[in-house]
This record gives sequence, structure tokens and C-alpha cells, in this order.
Amino acid sequence: MSGKRTRLGTALRVALVTVVALAALAAAFAVSGQLGLVITADGLAALALLAALAGTPGGVPERDVLRPVAAWVRDAWRRIRPRPAAPAVVRPSDFPSYAKISSDLGWAPVSQWHYDHGLRPLLGRLFESVLSERHRVDLTADPERARGVVGDDIWPLIDPSRPPSFDSKAPGTDLRTLTRIVDRLEQL
Repeated sequence: MSGKRTRLGTALRVALVTVVALAALAAAFAVSGQLGLVITADGLAALALLAALAGTPGGVPERDVLRPVAAWVRDAWRRIRPRPAAPAVVRPSDFPSYAKISSDLGWAPVSQWHYDHGLRPLLGRLFESVLSERHRVDLTADPERARGVVGDDIWPLIDPSRPPSFDSKAPGTDLRTLTRIVDRLEQL
């Protein structure tokens, strides 16, 4: 009776493999036509050859046969779906100017000293650049004309002739005013 079960189990496995192979061939033909059918048939033949070789008594042990196949599959999968490169690690030390500007913006509201010694020189250089490029006005040589272009409300905050404050107790420039300065700079 156990011999019948063994033959029945083997027959079922053979039938299952046959059905799966035929389904794969049919799907390949439906999707890719004759070329897909040929490629799939070649792949199934290679798998059948490997299975036969691994099952042969005294043949190549199964793990020795499957190791190169597994390596080939891994390599093919890497080529088909490459892993995305790891995102670059960005450190603040990579951008020292950005770190300084960020720090100056954070300290500007603390006191007038912090604004005048940190952010005001930067804003002055930016306004000088924009005025000379877009309006042909020299900020230091023609301050009255520059004041007219910049506006009376913003001028005292960037005036290069105004001496910097050394008072660390006087309130600095608040965020709303800083926003107005940058908006004006962008409008120019």
C-alpha cells in the first residue's frame, strides 16, 4: 500500500509541475507572443535539467548546483531592480555660511548689538548688490538715491553709515520687521 501512495504522490507532483509549466508557457505566449514562449520554454528546460542533475544518484550535490543559480538570480534581480543609493548625509558643517546666517537670524531679535554685528552687514551687502545690479545705484556713493529706492521705513535698518550699536540690552529687530526687510529685498 505504501508503494501505491509513493507512486500516487509522484504522479500528483508530476501532474502539478506539468500544469504549472503549461500555465507559464500559456501566460508567456499571451503576454509576449512567440518570443516569450521560446524564452519561457528555455527557462523551463534549464530548470528541468538542473532538477534532473540534482536528483541523479552520484551526480552533483543539490547545493552545488543551486549556488551558482542563486547567485545568477541575485545578480539579475539587482540589475532589474537596483537599490536606490543611500541619501547623502548632510551635516551643518558642510554649509558654514548657511549655519552663520541661520544663527544671525536667530540672534537678531535678542538685542540691537546682535542685529548690528551679525545680520545688518549681510543685509547691507545684499541690498548693495541688488541696487547696483537692478537699479544702477551705489549704496555707499549715493545714499540718498538708495534710500529713495529702498524706502524710508527700511533704510534705517540697513544704512551703512549708521554706526553699529554696542548695547546688548536694547531690543533687537523682531521677526516681522526682518520679514519686511527680506520682502523689500525680493521686490527690488
